[in-house]
Amino acid sequence: MTQNLLEKIYDHSNNGLDIIFDVCPQAVDAVANKRKFRLRSSEHTPSACVYPPKDANDCWHVKDFGMGEGEGYFSPIDLYMWDRGYTQAQFAIAVQELAEQYGVQDELKQGANKPEVIKRPALPCEIGKPVRVTYGDGFTAADLSVWGPCVKAEHLMELDWNTVATITRTSDGTTTIKKPTDTYPIYAQVCMYQDDDGNMQSFIKVYEPKNFNKSFRFSIIGHKPQHYLFGLAALRRKYEERGEVKLDEVVIVSGGSDAANCLSMGYQPVWLSSETETLQEADLKLLMKYAKRVVNIPDIDDTGMKAGRRLALSLPTIHTAWMTASDMHLLHDNRGRYRKDLKDYIQLNPHRAAMRRLISRAQCAQYWIERHDKDGNISYSISAARLNYYLALNGYYTLKDDAHKDPVYIHIDGIKVTRVMAKTITNFLFTQAQREGLDEALQNRLLRSHDLPTNSVSHLIECDNLDFNNSTPTSQRFYFRNGWVEVTGSDITRHPYSNLCDCYVWADNIVEHDYRNMPAMFTVDKNSEGQLVVAITENQPSKLFQFVINASRLYWRKVDEGHQSLTLQERNDENQCLLAKLVNIGYLLHGYKSESAAWATFCIDSTMGETEDECNGRSGKSFYLKALGQLLNTFSIEARVKSVVENRFLFDGVSEKTDLIIVDECHKALNFDYFFGRITGTFRGEAKGDHPFEIPFSKSPKFAFGTNYTIRKNDPSTMGRVWPQIFSDYYHEKTKQNDYLQTRKISDDFGCNLMGSEYPENDWQADIAFLMQCVKLYLSLPAAERKIMPPMQQVERRAERAAVGKDFEEWAEVYFAPDGGNLDREIKQDEMYANFSREITYRVSKNVFTKRLKAYCDYASHIHCLNPASITGKPKDGERILRRADGVLSYFYYVQSTEEYEAKLAERAQRGSESEEQVIIF
Repeated sequence: MTQNLLEKIYDHSNNGLDIIFDVCPQAVDAVANKRKFRLRSSEHTPSACVYPPKDANDCWHVKDFGMGEGEGYFSPIDLYMWDRGYTQAQFAIAVQELAEQYGVQDELKQGANKPEVIKRPALPCEIGKPVRVTYGDGFTAADLSVWGPCVKAEHLMELDWNTVATITRTSDGTTTIKKPTDTYPIYAQVCMYQDDDGNMQSFIKVYEPKNFNKSFRFSIIGHKPQHYLFGLAALRRKYEERGEVKLDEVVIVSGGSDAANCLSMGYQPVWLSSETETLQEADLKLLMKYAKRVVNIPDIDDTGMKAGRRLALSLPTIHTAWMTASDMHLLHDNRGRYRKDLKDYIQLNPHRAAMRRLISRAQCAQYWIERHDKDGNISYSISAARLNYYLALNGYYTLKDDAHKDPVYIHIDGIKVTRVMAKTITNFLFTQAQREGLDEALQNRLLRSHDLPTNSVSHLIECDNLDFNNSTPTSQRFYFRNGWVEVTGSDITRHPYSNLCDCYVWADNIVEHDYRNMPAMFTVDKNSEGQLVVAITENQPSKLFQFVINASRLYWRKVDEGHQSLTLQERNDENQCLLAKLVNIGYLLHGYKSESAAWATFCIDSTMGETEDECNGRSGKSFYLKALGQLLNTFSIEARVKSVVENRFLFDGVSEKTDLIIVDECHKALNFDYFFGRITGTFRGEAKGDHPFEIPFSKSPKFAFGTNYTIRKNDPSTMGRVWPQIFSDYYHEKTKQNDYLQTRKISDDFGCNLMGSEYPENDWQADIAFLMQCVKLYLSLPAAERKIMPPMQQVERRAERAAVGKDFEEWAEVYFAPDGGNLDREIKQDEMYANFSREITYRVSKNVFTKRLKAYCDYASHIHCLNPASITGKPKDGERILRRADGVLSYFYYVQSTEEYEAKLAERAQRGSESEEQVIIF
């Protein structure tokens, strides 16, 4: 069968030349130019040649003359195996890999794989008769190839299988005759059993391996007992043939084809009707009569794994030999599914040594060993290997975690993973021992065992391949009580947990609420000017969404208190502020990390304070971030003092589980540069009593900051790393220092604490649906257009004013008054500085004075700039003026008014020397 498949592969790969080119791309040029190529990278001079087929039955070959006499002559399959380091024993694996690569799998086709069916009116003698089966003459080579690479006719006959000639059924006056064909073989197994009266009865199991519908491959003719152990009769005969000497093993397999392959490897099989049927204790006792031990080999799909664990725990003396995905080389069967059973394993490893290795893996869940002395006393010892295996069957492992020196214990329940302590595991062991009624002496021995896990030492099986990834560049998964939800740019879909496999979720990432799909609460479309506009659905049900809307009402006082309508620009500002939040929520909830989209959310107030030290706050920034914590694993840092970054253990508790780090209540002088390297690169931290750890960028958490102050630095490096979110003062605190009419808290609007302990479930579901729709919005936007900025005018104005300072502003408003005589002329630095110094009670350096003067010139609307280029003669505004005055080299300031600047522009335009686009800015 393997050789025939190889011929098909050559037919689909240009007689193997394509295989040679895939293994050695450098051979393409060599064949085209009829020259040698380098097969081995270590050789200096190319010495390999490619030879065409000698005849129609031949294939291409490669000869490497540098390998020595009698070596280096490769057929395409030989070259493929040599390149991968395969031994001859792995020949079948190589053939299957190439078959999948070149698309020559013998796939089932409903049109081609079907039996011959004849229907005719029933004869009188046929009416009322049961189904009749007639048998063929024996097994052909084609039949044997269907069963497996090493299966022979004697193996099938030993298990009571026969080829079928016809299956005849008569019903409703019609007789239907089913016959096998060359592409649709049919087999039947005669099964004997003893009924309740002690009489021998039989039924027939029919096997149609090429049935396109997998669920109809097997059928039963006659009455089958509710519980039947197939292969038991053959096992009993083998036991009697050996003179009633026990076999070393009897192997439990998952079906008839597995059984035939198992027998072909020299091991006696038994099997039940299905994987989900339970082997009973009476069955085990009977099997132990015929064999020294019972070995179960379950399938490696989800159903098989669950059934295998269940059997291993219910009958702990059974040994289980687990196959792995690597045993199957991630290959597919003729139904396009991953290979999973013993037949697949033997097809890829068709030799008894491989089967012996598989059997040698078998372990049992009985973790104690009994010893009996000559006086009949029993003593117990604990097997560390079996104990770890028993705990693994119950879901207890250690998690590979290089960030911690002490073991990290976990419990796996399906796809759910929970971090547990060592004492949780020992308590489980003792509780189970008592529940199972284990001997008191055994329980005492377990209590004294040094093999139990501790906080510092563990021998438990380590898991290093758990996939917790829940996002891709275009999708995000969330987990709820009633299923998991996948969000893409086009859809939000809830799935049952039974549909989720090959990935895991931390238990604390499962939201303790149900997800309910709801109509869109908002839509986002482009207007005629190409701007994105948010349209809010009438009567949208989410209180969280309404909070976000309110926190984006930049001009609420004009409407609510002044009873005025907003201008078009003001409406656009509020729309932009809301849109930025909706997309930002989606960004923070999307777990995928991209180097080109690594931004820290920066929540700031829109309202201006009088000075750099004054702030408003109470606008809902903290709640905005904490609300996302209902769906994310967050780590919070309170940064009220700027020295918080001096704590070397600041990130103690951050791990790959962490989705978002919230740095809240940030001090005005907090060093944000401390965080920026962790935003865009590898995350580094240190835990108390542990060594420093690193989290790669792709698995590191995102950052969000909440501050009542402005962003002090607005250089490109800073602004490229932050995504500002502006919060209006709709929610505020009334104090003696402000002019608010009342205090307004979030709970005042909604009559409850949003997402609080008494929050109704239907409100939770509405808020969750809103958050899912934000993720959908974010993913629907092109990657380059996702960072939607809010209107920054008020914030930038606030930052400019803060940079000036209250004292400097009060002085400058007088000193640079339009009629004060200090605009549009040169003034010595010392003179201006001395004037300012007389007005304040503290000392300010000249450097600080100059910085504040520049900031004031940027802030004041009646001032164009400091030191215009028309005065300095430099290429740009703002350059220093340094010249001699009274024989002394001195600095001067020239503060140009907007009035003078515009007058000079008008004068220049009037002269017509240059167009307005070419005007040199004075």
